[in-house]
Amino acid sequence: MKFYSDSSMLNFCWEQVAVSFWQRYPNPFAKHVLSEDVISRKVIDQELYSKRLLRKTNKMTNWVKKFSGGESFTYIVEESIVDPIRKLITTYTRNIAMQHIVSVEEKVVYKQDPENKDMVVCERKAWISSPLRFGASGPVCSFVHKRFKKNSLKATEGFRHVLESMFSRNDQSLSMNIPGQMYMSKEMMTEGAKKATEYAMKIKPLIPKT
Repeated sequence: MKFYSDSSMLNFCWEQVAVSFWQRYPNPFAKHVLSEDVISRKVIDQELYSKRLLRKTNKMTNWVKKFSGGESFTYIVEESIVDPIRKLITTYTRNIAMQHIVSVEEKVVYKQDPENKDMVVCERKAWISSPLRFGASGPVCSFVHKRFKKNSLKATEGFRHVLESMFSRNDQSLSMNIPGQMYMSKEMMTEGAKKATEYAMKIKPLIPKT
């Protein structure tokens, strides 16, 4: 297993980050994210619980492709909790495709900086594991870990880009210019995406019980 952890700062208040969180895609740093679809959404004790399905490109080296059968797309389930009282956004994501090769579970927490209410701390952690045997799991985990690190940096820069597009750095109000969103209607979804959505609705949630 490989573990990844990093922390970054967003120079925007928590309310702006909370609004922009749902507008993260598309952005120039996340061209590998092709579509997103809301599976479920509900409010429990003033907290917003959401589950979404993301479809992404799946670029791999040739030696990894032999395990995947040449799949060019992958599906990610993102579960999130937005707590406006404590000013926390917590996300749990995992891949639901190609788990026979590698599993990636990620937890990200966005919280107001305790020393500066106009800034948000983003803490990211990820666990990468592979069920492959005969020495193949190590190289696969190392490859995915390296790619995950690169993509996590892009994810942070992409979020900053969206925040800067929606809000002026000098304007701390919530007035904004929302960029175009991606939507994946049932008519636009491929058969594979439909099956992935159905599967994502049935899998056990990652969000821990309190």
